[in-house]
Amino acid sequence: MNLLTVFAGIAWDPHIRGVLVVAVGVAVLMGSVYLLLGTNLGARLGLLLSLAGLTGFLVILTLIWWIVPPGIGPRGTNPSWKPVEIYVDDPQDPAPPKTAELARLPLPQDLPAADRILAEHPEVAADFPNGATLSDLQNSHPDLVAQYLQKEALGGWRLVSSASAGEAQAAADAALKAANFFPDATAYKKLDTFDYGGKPNLAQECPKAKGGKFLPDEPLCRIWLKVRNTLTLKHPTHFAVVQVQAVVPQQARPGEAPPLPVVDRNAPVVSVVLVRDLGNVRLIPFLYFVISLSLFIFFALVLHYRDKTLAKNLEAAKGA
Repeated sequence: MNLLTVFAGIAWDPHIRGVLVVAVGVAVLMGSVYLLLGTNLGARLGLLLSLAGLTGFLVILTLIWWIVPPGIGPRGTNPSWKPVEIYVDDPQDPAPPKTAELARLPLPQDLPAADRILAEHPEVAADFPNGATLSDLQNSHPDLVAQYLQKEALGGWRLVSSASAGEAQAAADAALKAANFFPDATAYKKLDTFDYGGKPNLAQECPKAKGGKFLPDEPLCRIWLKVRNTLTLKHPTHFAVVQVQAVVPQQARPGEAPPLPVVDRNAPVVSVVLVRDLGNVRLIPFLYFVISLSLFIFFALVLHYRDKTLAKNLEAAKGA
């Protein structure tokens, strides 16, 4: 009965079970190696060889972690978008934004309306029966958007397709909720997403690079982009803006699907300014690598000077 209580306690508390698993692993794996070396070479030399081998293995393991950070295990924080400003574009009471880069972006009322593009291109409107935004059109018809929105008119900002804006939009949702700007996410609709700065990517620098049957298209442009990004040691600040606008309140009818959100055109456009935090996903593996390498060098030096001392003593014994 007492033994059953002990086993029940171990199964109930995973912390105790984890400690026991690690203790058994250390005793069986590392202990068996030390036992083999210690019985053949002596306790002290066997211990030094065991520790040198263990730290050498950890050097290789942590080097792999440093190059390819593990999904589960020692790793730093992942890159993410951090909110820096929530700017309300009120035409009745205009105020300069705190983020200077945001002033370069054209005002929402100066951007071409996606509804007008769809009205002038009914063949495209058939793909968007519920309407679309510029980011939606950028996802599937970038050439059409380029006819209405030239690159030079954006002041260095770039229109982000809706397929690539998911992470920034999620960060904007969290920022609006934290600031209690809207009662919930159904009170507004996401419009367009733009980004500014950062290192250039393949789609921006080599737009014609689409792949190839044997060799990739634009190989020189690809190589030059890779070299330039590698030699640019300091990352330029990367901004993103997610624009949202309040919707007209609607009452859902019982038994029917929720109504589609309708943007309130009289409401001001709210821009959530985000900045890219690159994180430090490789920092923790790097620290583990440095610690493991230092311990490996220490034990290797101890073994080296032990061998030199032993050889010196043997020579002295022969001379005597």
